[in-house]
Amino acid sequence: MTDFTIVKTGSLAALSLFTLIAMNSVPSTANAADETCFTIPTPVVSLGFGSRYEAASATRSDIDEESDAAVTKALKPIDQFIQNLAKQVTKAGKETDPATRKEYQRCVIDAVYQWAAANALSDMKTDNAKLSVPSRVGGIAIAYAQSRNQVSGVSDRQRVIEKWLLERGRATVDFFDNDATKGAARNNLRAWASLAVGEVGILNEDKPLTDWAILSNRTMIAGASADGSLPLEMNRKQYALHYQLHAMSPLVTSIARLCDAGYGKGGADLAKLATMAKFSFDAVKDPTIVQKITGIKQTVKPGLKDNTSSLGWLEPYVSLSNDKKLESEFADLRPLSNSKLGGNVTELYGNRRISCVISAIR
Repeated sequence: MTDFTIVKTGSLAALSLFTLIAMNSVPSTANAADETCFTIPTPVVSLGFGSRYEAASATRSDIDEESDAAVTKALKPIDQFIQNLAKQVTKAGKETDPATRKEYQRCVIDAVYQWAAANALSDMKTDNAKLSVPSRVGGIAIAYAQSRNQVSGVSDRQRVIEKWLLERGRATVDFFDNDATKGAARNNLRAWASLAVGEVGILNEDKPLTDWAILSNRTMIAGASADGSLPLEMNRKQYALHYQLHAMSPLVTSIARLCDAGYGKGGADLAKLATMAKFSFDAVKDPTIVQKITGIKQTVKPGLKDNTSSLGWLEPYVSLSNDKKLESEFADLRPLSNSKLGGNVTELYGNRRISCVISAIR
């Protein structure tokens, strides 16, 4: 309790002023909590929507404006949730006070627990919803992994979270193995699924899931052309480079995280991955590289500075490859961030070297 000395002024206004000052000088528990956490949104359990593209678009490059807006609206609460989780991870990484750092980490665990306890993202009513969810599961899993085992007294919550993630990971495998279209089963969507499934497999020490992610990564790299381009993404006309980068983000990150967990190369032919990285990086600087393949101008603007949101994968790539020359070309763009890759990826991977020597007990 705070003591006050009230000056006898005979003025009720003066007393009220002193009271107001005193109240503002001592933050409430609720306000203190607000400073280290965000308002956890209602878990999204069900999703059902169509494609962003016109039904007749064989290359999935002709956007249906109305459907695209509906998909974005449906996914927005989940994406905002992941962005908030990533911000908490970033805050924790920068925090020098151990107690405050743990509160940021506790926030992540509490938030993911609420979604896990509600069995969020479990009722996917359409194939397009099932294709969109893995990248979100991966973003949640990575944020959780950064806070896992950092806070005491939450082991029961962690068990609920990891069981829920395991169910989401297995559902993803089942869908991609049995129901996904041939294209979706091999393009950037498979890479996002691989990132999610691999992360869930690492968290749960589930070999079938990590093996599935490793095989998926290997298949993605094997399917790349000799120049480093991904044929299925090059078919996307004006969006070809956009989707090449959209595939590189989860692919490189998945390999790095699997290797970091001790799972060998994570399915990677690192020499060919280097070719893919160079092609993608050079094409961002000069999109006509892709235009020569597609015959159409790309939506990606030329230049690294205009595309930082698509280049977060460079940090885990440099950690894997130790490519100093490439690193020097994007160093002035740091910090790079991507909420689905864990937030501030420069902080997560910068100045680190990830070994792809097998060390995990399997």
